[in-house]
Amino acid sequence: MPATTPNVGVRTFLDRADKVPFLIADMSTIGGVFTPGTGIDRSKFPVDTPVHFTTSDTEMVTAAGTGTLKQLIDACNYSGIVASIVACVPDILVADTADQKMTKMVGDSVAKSGAWAMMAAQGETGVVPDLLIAPDFAHLRPGDAANPIIAAFDAICERLITPLAIADTPSADKTVAAEWAADWADTLNVICCGQGARVSEAGLPVTRASAPYIAALMAKTDKQMGGPYYNPGNQPLGILGPSRAVECNYTDPDSEHNWLLQRGVNTIVQLEKNRTSRSVNSPQGKMFWGFFTTSNDPLWRLINVVRTRKAIREVIPRTLVRYLGQNIGTNLVVVLRQSVMDFLGELASLPEPAILPGFDVVWDRDQNSNAVLRVGGLVFNAYWEESPALVDLQLYTGRREQSFDILASEIQAAMAQYNVSGTL
Repeated sequence: MPATTPNVGVRTFLDRADKVPFLIADMSTIGGVFTPGTGIDRSKFPVDTPVHFTTSDTEMVTAAGTGTLKQLIDACNYSGIVASIVACVPDILVADTADQKMTKMVGDSVAKSGAWAMMAAQGETGVVPDLLIAPDFAHLRPGDAANPIIAAFDAICERLITPLAIADTPSADKTVAAEWAADWADTLNVICCGQGARVSEAGLPVTRASAPYIAALMAKTDKQMGGPYYNPGNQPLGILGPSRAVECNYTDPDSEHNWLLQRGVNTIVQLEKNRTSRSVNSPQGKMFWGFFTTSNDPLWRLINVVRTRKAIREVIPRTLVRYLGQNIGTNLVVVLRQSVMDFLGELASLPEPAILPGFDVVWDRDQNSNAVLRVGGLVFNAYWEESPALVDLQLYTGRREQSFDILASEIQAAMAQYNVSGTL
């Protein structure tokens, strides 16, 4: 008897157990919570509501007001990119106290206001923000405690998987910057910079938060490289210079920039020597010396490693969910494994590989007991290693006596041209 419903004739059937492509989500949308300043159009930016737009949308850009959202738009323009932005703009008033402003910026996790509005972004706008910022507020430590906006962002990053928070630290000196970063040593979700940015506004230099410019650089790198697998460090920011000079001697482990990096604080530095001569000096440098998150786990410090892991963790379930509801059998198990293996293989074959060779996806009978299988469970283990960014290039130098043999041979050859031999 056939396994299908009896029939006399010819029929076709659908084989649903087929490999499907894994498409990495765009992880370069910049999101966050911003101040309104003046001139904001509340019909386009309702209070505590996530709004999605791009910086090429003149109508939305004009309606954005003069607050920190305008700073982000300027940062994207000076970085030479058209950026995707998800913005929440609370009702910050001029008369509000510092505490009142912070309360509104943090918002409420249940009402999804303030920073927590990023949790509602996908449902409201269809877009998930990936680089979260809160200019002019993220660097604060109210009551000498960890920043509450970054605390909200950290929780959002865990829920949504792909995002990272980008923040300035206090920039008075290296000690306060390291103290800020220490608040976030146990999370993989925070990138910080120990200086503000000197930028041009109305043709004059002013100091602003560096986070918008770092977010714009990361979005630019994603677009140029085709994905979130690459470190933004050792690239120039679209700024005039840092708010404070940081000593940078990349051959010296005790240099200030390295001291900060080892404590999870990235910096903006001047790498070139003898570049300018002027009667009045100012902090120099545009290079983002940014490679690490604030995590104190040496395996999860590199920004590109964390972002690659987040990207893969997001795309695998989003793609494999289409197989739910299909009957478990040998064909389905093989297809599932091979689909993930093929995807990991593509990541490993990129010109700058996102992951290293040697990855594997394993179906282990011990984890797939009869009890698990008979209720529709299926367990795989996937193993891979992200390709680390090069941050410590070492070259050992020494004397080489053999060079004198080469020199002597060259002298003998030169003398032979003039028919000179023997001793002088």
